[in-house]
Amino acid sequence: MGAENRMDRIASSTERIAAAGTENRCDAGLDTVDSRRSCTPSVARSINLMPSILIRQVPPLSQQFHKSKKSAAVLKHAIIKQYATPFASKTGSTSVDNRVAFIDGYAGPGRYDDGEEGSGAMLLQTAHDLAAMSSPRKAELHFVEKESDTITKLRKVVAAEGVGLTVTVSDGHVSAHLPALLDAVSGIPLFAYLDPCGLIIPMDEVVSIFDRPGSKAPTEVLINLTAHLRRFGGMLTSDKPVENSLKRIDEVCGGDWWRQAWLDKCPNKQASEDERMAAEQAVVEGYAQQLSERLGSLGTWIIDVRPRADLKPVYYLVFATRHIDGMLAFGESASRGLQAWRKHLAMMAADGTLFSDGDWEAAWKADEARLKAQWVDTLADRLTTELAKGEAFRIIEKAEEILGADLMGVVRTLHIRAAIKKVRSAGKTSTDPTGRNDLLSLLIVPA
Repeated sequence: MGAENRMDRIASSTERIAAAGTENRCDAGLDTVDSRRSCTPSVARSINLMPSILIRQVPPLSQQFHKSKKSAAVLKHAIIKQYATPFASKTGSTSVDNRVAFIDGYAGPGRYDDGEEGSGAMLLQTAHDLAAMSSPRKAELHFVEKESDTITKLRKVVAAEGVGLTVTVSDGHVSAHLPALLDAVSGIPLFAYLDPCGLIIPMDEVVSIFDRPGSKAPTEVLINLTAHLRRFGGMLTSDKPVENSLKRIDEVCGGDWWRQAWLDKCPNKQASEDERMAAEQAVVEGYAQQLSERLGSLGTWIIDVRPRADLKPVYYLVFATRHIDGMLAFGESASRGLQAWRKHLAMMAADGTLFSDGDWEAAWKADEARLKAQWVDTLADRLTTELAKGEAFRIIEKAEEILGADLMGVVRTLHIRAAIKKVRSAGKTSTDPTGRNDLLSLLIVPA
């Protein structure tokens, strides 16, 4: 079946535009809790090459933060923005007609009420940029939104900003449209972004994204796994549990395994806050592991966002892929996204103060330089320790020793290259990282 015929199959339930409030209700609601709070992200990585590791984002050195109305969305959008182009560039280089697809399953209105871009507008601009490359990529965008007032706004954004692109806008729940959408993108690379206000779709449906027609094509998923898990977990020790709600979580998690995982950490109603936090994290990490096993995927990244480092997460992002290139590229994008996040928080901190535009940015850049120096020194020390053992190694094989729980998902090629060069200058290795971008898999040889 040709691409156009597959697209026609969903025409009755979607509005196709080819040719020619707030971005996310959850984010807006969370942001009204306390305008003095900011979100501090953490990163955890679950990958079959190593044990699951929880990684805390290093806070900036001299900043106090204030929350904007959309701060809960800044990190996830920054990561998507950093990842969408390299994903499409690499996977689209060998796909039919250089086609790649993006599905935004809970799209929202496309832009915030203040005009800032949300995921919809961001993906539309990315598609235009990909089409303008010297080796163009044809990005096909599929938006799904169930709120009637929101989808009206989304259609206006797509009509204004989607000229010349292949875009569908589907009205309703993503579960209802997913089979037809997956058929429409058969055989081409797909990145699916699932960012609901409430619970995510059942795991069986997530797995179906990877098992779609033509499923040998690169397929990756980024999921917002809501932090509402705590409310449902509390039912397990309640005198009046709502079994239908618990069964809904069973569907999301791909089984009832999560119940025991929760109870192992939080066995009764008198459990401490630390125990509840441990239970929530156990379920999130278990979800990522279950998904990885079901997909036969290489591994997953987990990123969480908290109102403050000492408060509960607002949401968790879970990324899954079957290819090592996807894991490495997403880690790079996570690092860049976190840098954009820190810049956003610095800007919010300066709002309403005596800092001028140039002053806050200069202070942020100084903090970034200090963080870079700190991370490079730490990496160089760890590389030196590993090299002293007298055997060549790759960082991807020694991730715990070199990156550790403090730097995984935080540092990227920029920092690793500088660290290897520092160690080489000290005469500890003969490996030259100049011109190499695959530094995690680069063989590092003792001098």
